[in-house]
Amino acid sequence: MAGRLPIVCDSDAPVGDGDPIDPIPLAARGTAGYPGWLADRHGRHLRYLRLSVTDRCDLRCVYCMPEDGVPASAKEDVLSFEEIVRLLRVFKGLGVETVRFTGGEPLVRRNLPELIRMVRDEVGIRDLALTTNATALAPLAKALVQAGLQRINISVDSVDPELFARMTRGGDLSKVIAGIEAIQAAGIAEIKLNAVVVRGQNDERVAELVEWAWARGLVPRFIELMPLGEAANLGRDAVVSVAELKQQLAPLLADEAPQHRSDRGPAGYVPARHHPDRVVGFIGAVTDNFCHRCNRVRITARGDLRACLASPTGASLRDLMRAQSSDEALSLVVEEALYGKREGHEFYVPGVDRHHAVDMSRIGG
Repeated sequence: MAGRLPIVCDSDAPVGDGDPIDPIPLAARGTAGYPGWLADRHGRHLRYLRLSVTDRCDLRCVYCMPEDGVPASAKEDVLSFEEIVRLLRVFKGLGVETVRFTGGEPLVRRNLPELIRMVRDEVGIRDLALTTNATALAPLAKALVQAGLQRINISVDSVDPELFARMTRGGDLSKVIAGIEAIQAAGIAEIKLNAVVVRGQNDERVAELVEWAWARGLVPRFIELMPLGEAANLGRDAVVSVAELKQQLAPLLADEAPQHRSDRGPAGYVPARHHPDRVVGFIGAVTDNFCHRCNRVRITARGDLRACLASPTGASLRDLMRAQSSDEALSLVVEEALYGKREGHEFYVPGVDRHHAVDMSRIGG
């Protein structure tokens, strides 16, 4: 290697997640059983990449965007399909095994099924997932599955049409339901429903969503409100804890501790009281910190590498690629940046003034 390239950031903050970057010791490189050696200083192996394909969205959810939205990136500032494929080859070489396509709303990116096919066939990553609001899913469902999509998470904060419309500022629940039915008919392997719970809005309707999802063979999951972007303006009192949610759902759930899967995301799952094949997922980002088992890395639509959802800055892999950097140089930047990943996000920690001014639509939620 002909020397180290400078790491390009969108601010003067360090790129890992705010901590200074130490040299990567050889002992951190590689562990038996892992195909690569992408890891941080805390021993977490990073095998799950969340890739934002756009920062545009067709909804304005109350916990994500202001009512008038967030300015979208210019087309030339967003990674091209070819740049995405190149980056994913680099990450695959470092041991990444799962790619989840996010946004904004990823289905507003034209030709998304073609990108998924390219990642499957040209990169060789087979565990391909998507997070979407599903408003545009119905006409694309079959093409997405044929391209290689295996798993899908659909954001549904309520199954009451009026409440859904209020929380999304105009969303049409019937389009989401049509998308769910279409992706089921297309033969997708796994479907989960994600609901962000906001006190005073949908917090007393969670049982309704669970029973609706179970009746359709879906897995409902509830996510604690995180103080990021617009959600930070709602305040700590708007957070409904996992403990509260479990208590509300106690008549439906077995008296068991949540079980986690190391090859998936942060959710813990509790089975139904009388139907062990049915489960409810809980993601307690605020009150049940899961940072110690984090295996994720994020790439924004503009090609910034983010070590954590709470990171306000990141290394610009796009700029390095457009400056004709080699794959080896890209790998080194990725390794160094992620080795500096913080131990945790520190949401609402007393005495900690951590900057969480992150637009969810820009980083891929």
